[in-house]
Amino acid sequence: MGITIAKKPELDINGQRWVEFAPGAEILVSSIANPIYRSHQALVNRHLAAINQQAGVGTADFSIGAIPDVQLETDDELFVELAAKHLIKDWKGVDVEEKPGEPAPYSPELCVALINQMPSMYFLALRTATDIARRVEEKAKATAEKQ
Repeated sequence: MGITIAKKPELDINGQRWVEFAPGAEILVSSIANPIYRSHQALVNRHLAAINQQAGVGTADFSIGAIPDVQLETDDELFVELAAKHLIKDWKGVDVEEKPGEPAPYSPELCVALINQMPSMYFLALRTATDIARRVEEKAKATAEKQ
């Protein structure tokens, strides 16, 4: 026999997990396989591609002088906003400067502000969301229990 067609790994599209991002502070992260997240990510990518195409990025015609004097959001801002809305769902141990010690209710807007203050949280959320989708830990536990 020449080749075996393997089954595509099942993705966990609804999974969520609490992860600590600082001592005493946690975020609730959902799966990167969530169809709404993936759809919105595709929209952001198409938006950025359209901007690049208008400016001639990647072509011989590209020139800094040809770029209009328009302020556009950066891809970082768009992807952080996307994560705050669709990947990070809640938090514990977070407060705001105006009310120290009082738990701040989760909102995507406050989450963006926290990610801007602590960018490592964004990368932790992406790694966790990817891990949830792949269900790495659950598969490892199931395998260990079978032995």
